[in-house]
Amino acid sequence: MRIVIVGGGVVGYSLAQQLLYEKHSISMIEPDSKVADGIAEKLDLQVIVASGSSPSALEDAGIEGADMVIAVTPVDEINLVVCSIARQYEVPQRIARLRGREFLSPDRHVSLEAIGVTSFIFPEKVMVDSILQYVETPGASDAVNFEDGNILLRGYRITKGMPMVGKSLVDIRAMFESEMFLVAAVMRGDKGIIPPGDFVIEEGDKVYGLFPKTAVPAFMSLVNGEHAQARRVVIAGDNLSSMELAASIQDRISKVIYVDPDLARAEEVAVKLDKVEVIHGDCTELDTLKEIDINRVDFFIASSNEADYNMLSALLAKSEGAREVIAVSTEFHHDQLFHSIGIDHVINPRVTAADEIMQIISRGHFGSVVRLGDAEIEALRLTVPEKSDITDLPLKKVWKKLRKGALIGIINRGDTMIIPDGESIFEPDDIVIIIAYTKFIPQIQKLFKAKK
Repeated sequence: MRIVIVGGGVVGYSLAQQLLYEKHSISMIEPDSKVADGIAEKLDLQVIVASGSSPSALEDAGIEGADMVIAVTPVDEINLVVCSIARQYEVPQRIARLRGREFLSPDRHVSLEAIGVTSFIFPEKVMVDSILQYVETPGASDAVNFEDGNILLRGYRITKGMPMVGKSLVDIRAMFESEMFLVAAVMRGDKGIIPPGDFVIEEGDKVYGLFPKTAVPAFMSLVNGEHAQARRVVIAGDNLSSMELAASIQDRISKVIYVDPDLARAEEVAVKLDKVEVIHGDCTELDTLKEIDINRVDFFIASSNEADYNMLSALLAKSEGAREVIAVSTEFHHDQLFHSIGIDHVINPRVTAADEIMQIISRGHFGSVVRLGDAEIEALRLTVPEKSDITDLPLKKVWKKLRKGALIGIINRGDTMIIPDGESIFEPDDIVIIIAYTKFIPQIQKLFKAKK
């Protein structure tokens, strides 16, 4: 595809990097010459130094004849103008990153589609959803959701005493015959494996489970035992996103505590969220952590606007006994630092925004959804065309040459989810989640290509 990206920040750069990896033709517009020069040095693409709302700059970037425009500048107005101009050039897909909350209102009278936007994301909402993925499956090292959270992919490090240790995949499936889940991939040392049925799980393996949301309790019983469900969550925040996070989990978690250093804002949250315990305090102070019984907390989530505050409060919470800690940081270079000092998860809103846009792109086109760790294994979400080499044929026939290179995890057909076998048949419009070695992806894409 020919794609124009407007905005060369962390979101735009991450998108360009991934889309180039998938062999798309990319051009970018970025107003800051230093940022533009840095991108041009690292990536093989055309970078134009100009405002993204400039028609001439968009023309220079190749908007005429482009398949997609992605507007991810920090300014909503520019992103909307870009999509509006792109519509006039008949660009089929026009994606905008938006921060304005009024567009989320269910009773809004402004149509984004009429403005020219075909798809959009709200980075703060995406960030909240990313945090919730870990809260709903405690202990996971990796978390990805598909199909609006109805299909889950989770990575877990297998430790001594877990029920999986020493059992083959056939044994594990026999333990839960009525549940739909499978071990889709395993990292053993530095090697990624798509395991056969006789594969035996060992201590130290990193296991990736793929399952529908209904199977969460069964899968969690295999990997997290007594801690399979979070019961006590503390949110250290000072912004609207933190409040939205508290609102999202107040009906799911037994005890939610919100801590805010600003008294007026804490009082506002207390009025709006009647199921949340609100405390005025500073989570970088030991007295505040003792007040909330930090040693009994399943999740401590530091989601303020200040990365340093998040790092310090999460580190202190971990040292004082919080079981799992999550810190939000917009600083790209903080990720490795946070992990090295014992923080379990780092959520970068800009990176999660880029990931969400990649999922939007992959829904209508071939493309990897997520790479599993450092392995040459990827998860793909594909739609079965009305006519193709795989449509209306049994898997034992169409998947014969790919059996050792790719695993068909789940078929989502309307309201029905299927873990397929050799007799299963792909039907038009089926959504398929596939786990594959990277080198086999071109063959898979060819099979799913629609015939004219």
